[in-house]
Amino acid sequence: MSDHIPSAHQMTGGGAYEPRRPGTLSAATLATAVTAVSMLASAAFSLIAGRSLLRDYVRDELGIEAGSEAMSSVVDTAVEAAFGSLQARAYVWIFLGVILFLLLLPVREGRTWARVVLSVLTPAVVLFGLRGLTDMVSPINGGLAALAVLSVLAAVVTCWFPATNRYVKARRQSRRHRPGRTSVRSG
Repeated sequence: MSDHIPSAHQMTGGGAYEPRRPGTLSAATLATAVTAVSMLASAAFSLIAGRSLLRDYVRDELGIEAGSEAMSSVVDTAVEAAFGSLQARAYVWIFLGVILFLLLLPVREGRTWARVVLSVLTPAVVLFGLRGLTDMVSPINGGLAALAVLSVLAAVVTCWFPATNRYVKARRQSRRHRPGRTSVRSG
C-alpha cells in the first residue's frame, strides 16, 4: 500500500484514484490545434493563391506595369522559380500540420512520447515559421506563420509544466494500482 496520495486526484469507483487532467494539458492541446490549423491554412493559401501573389510581388519589386507584355516572360520565369520554393515549403507545412493533428489526443492525455515528439518538431515549426515571416509575399501568410510559431512555443512550454508532469506521474501510479491488477516483482 502506498502512503502517497497526490493532491490533484478524485475518488472513482472501486477505491482507485483517477488523476484529474490539469488545465496545462488543455492549453497545450489548444495551442497544438491552433498551430496545426494555422500551418494547414498557410499551406493551402500558398498553394491556391501563391502564383498570383508572387506575380504581383515580382512586378512590384521590378517596377513593371501589370499590362506590360515586354517583361511578361521575365516575370513568369521568376514566378515559377519562386513558386517551386513556396510550394515545397507548403508541402512541409502540410506534413508537419498533419503530424500535429495526430498528436492532439495523445498530448491531451499527457502521453510522454507525444510531448517528446511535439518538442522535437517545435524547432522545425519555428524555423519554417520564421522563414514564412521573411517571405513578404502576403501579410496573410506572414500572420499565419507568426500564429504557428507563437502557438507551438506555447504548446511545448505548457505540455512540460510541473502540473502536467505531476498528472503524468499520478496517472502512471493509478494504472499500476488498479484493483484486479497484480504486480510481480523479481527479487
